[in-house]
Amino acid sequence: MVRRTKEEALATREKILDAAEWCFMAAGVSGTTIALIAAKAHCTRGAVYWHFRKPADLFRAVADRGRSRLADRLETVLWSPSQVIHALRGCLQAYWKDIQENIHVRNTLEIELLWCDYARPDFYQFRVEQIHEQNQVMNLLRRIFERAAALGELREDVSPAVCAALVGFALPGALRASFMQPSADKYKQIAEAQAVIDAVLSHLACNEQ
Repeated sequence: MVRRTKEEALATREKILDAAEWCFMAAGVSGTTIALIAAKAHCTRGAVYWHFRKPADLFRAVADRGRSRLADRLETVLWSPSQVIHALRGCLQAYWKDIQENIHVRNTLEIELLWCDYARPDFYQFRVEQIHEQNQVMNLLRRIFERAAALGELREDVSPAVCAALVGFALPGALRASFMQPSADKYKQIAEAQAVIDAVLSHLACNEQ
């Protein structure tokens, strides 16, 4: 009986997360209420509060479930013995694939890019974390392109810092543009965003990788 109760509690928590994720995208994070989430999850508001003490805790759980940290992936590229740009392209392709195939990853990115008001006092920490992660990604990209330049893989007329900025700014821009399209074919839109980044990398490499 205890085990069943624990499993039921976990199932309810997952339903609440699914409902919150849907509500964040439909009404925006600021427009989502506990009552709306409870109605979508077919549970009571008390059940929501039992699992999550405050809205920020709920947002944190949704974001953690759909987190696909690009910085962790880029760390592996940094130590590639050769063909660094080729390794970077493979890393980003895996990242895009994860976004396409994992609905929670895709929805979390869309919520963070389009539907979250970081000006809310209780969401200040999330803004700080977003800035920290962005800085991590930009720093890793710069170091990756510095390594590519040292190996003779980068065009001589562009600096590693400029390359990092091009890729680092193009990534969220391409994602944001794809998420803003009204079409339901997110897979196609994200594939088009991936093609943009591939084109940028091909332009930066001194030879086709």
